[in-house]
Amino acid sequence: MVEDINHYIENQFKQQVEWYDKKSIKNKNYSIFFNVITIFCGALTPILAAIDFKDLTIVFGVIVAISLGILKFCKFEEHWHNYRTTCETLRKEEFYFKYGADVYANANNPEKLFIERVESLISRENTMWLSTVKQTAIEEDAAKR
Repeated sequence: MVEDINHYIENQFKQQVEWYDKKSIKNKNYSIFFNVITIFCGALTPILAAIDFKDLTIVFGVIVAISLGILKFCKFEEHWHNYRTTCETLRKEEFYFKYGADVYANANNPEKLFIERVESLISRENTMWLSTVKQTAIEEDAAKR
């Protein structure tokens, strides 16, 4: 069973943790990028309007609208938080398993329990992702009406 759990940890668990980590960082960076653009352009728009730079006012207003639309549609912040939470929860689970803590302290088969709990966490995150994507579709339908 030791070989099986080591194989699982190397070929499934660690790859999942790495995937969630990378996706979290990517979504965080996109979220920060589009939020900074929105804040910067949004702050400059009324200043440009006040000093009568009509063309730049329009351009910056359009950039704000596009940036906000991308943030709303792509849900970078929601994905960032979901991926980061799952990644850190998986890391904590590995720590508990490795040191026989929490539910693993008295488990009859800690290897099996570890795999079940990890797969449950991954499944839960997949459900959260689907829920976020479905919410976007519902919001789009409502906006069309």
